[in-house]
Amino acid sequence: MLEDCSRCHCGCCKDGCPIYNTLFEEQVSARGRNLIIRAYLKGVIEADERLVRTVYSCLLCRLDEENCGARIPCAEIYENMRAHLVEKGVGPLPEHEALTASLRNYGNPWMQPKTAREKWIKRSKLPLKEEGEGAKSLYYSGCTFPLDPSIQSVPLAVAKLFRLAGEKFALLGKDEVCCGSTSLRIGERKLFEELRQNNMEKLKQYERVITSCAGCYKTMSQDYPDSDGKPEILHSLQVLRDLLKWGKLKPSETKVRVTYHDPCHLGRHSGMYDIPREIINSIPGVELVEMRNSRELARCCGSGAGVKTANPEVSLEIAKRRVEEACETGAEILLSACPFCEQGLIDATKAMKKKIKVMDIAELLLEACD
Repeated sequence: MLEDCSRCHCGCCKDGCPIYNTLFEEQVSARGRNLIIRAYLKGVIEADERLVRTVYSCLLCRLDEENCGARIPCAEIYENMRAHLVEKGVGPLPEHEALTASLRNYGNPWMQPKTAREKWIKRSKLPLKEEGEGAKSLYYSGCTFPLDPSIQSVPLAVAKLFRLAGEKFALLGKDEVCCGSTSLRIGERKLFEELRQNNMEKLKQYERVITSCAGCYKTMSQDYPDSDGKPEILHSLQVLRDLLKWGKLKPSETKVRVTYHDPCHLGRHSGMYDIPREIINSIPGVELVEMRNSRELARCCGSGAGVKTANPEVSLEIAKRRVEEACETGAEILLSACPFCEQGLIDATKAMKKKIKVMDIAELLLEACD
């Protein structure tokens, strides 16, 4: 696969690459990174700090793959290379150490005690056990939505919408454990396997698992093997779309202009482009205006694959560019369906002092249904 890149040399992977178009350095483009990895695998260079940082500079957003004529699976290559560097003891980056320690000690990457997962549940006044008795569905809120107060309103909105529609579901609260996405993306595969096995013991008790996190959805649906009683994995948008179709949710007119940011894990990684737009367009009065780069060519928010932890300034610059695109549409609201995207885009709007409001699709739908 890397040989294809060394023969081609076209550089089309640089078109739209958020990291390259922020730093303008060849080694952080897919072409440059691939040639460096190839040189390492051929024994020409060693795994020094510069190589390690180059391998960890990618957001794994797959936009380079969309622009690649040779269809080189760069995200897969970099995940494998990161795992190799971890095995050699030179990865991940020092900036990731606190993150991995938190995953081992608390089952989440945010240095929060397990009981903190229940704060949003207490706000919602949802019972942890009674609601779930006999429930075939588990609502898995993930790590970021419930542990970041600025976006805790998202799982709250989803849970309220489910109750409005009469949808029964269970909650794990403090017993919920990270899906392992973060550890897998930075190459900590042993830790990922521990988290996955811990998770599966709880998840296999249900027929389906619903999550609002794009990263959790991608990880559990694609990176968990289809064995050991794995339940059906759904993003909450899939369930909300069906509840709207069946008439169990009836949004009222809401006059507002919005634009939608496709999360990489939901879009390019999972191919879910239409369902978010179906939900937005189902709300009477809402005008959806697409950004210049959307769907398969949507720009990444800059928050994924450990990049924000290691390079927060670069991540913020990438998010600012996406916010600029959103503002060009004249939208009042910038919608998404991923906690990391929403965190990054909120940070960017604050830094830029932009009036556009960042919201999750579920929050907008709840406002229309309340």
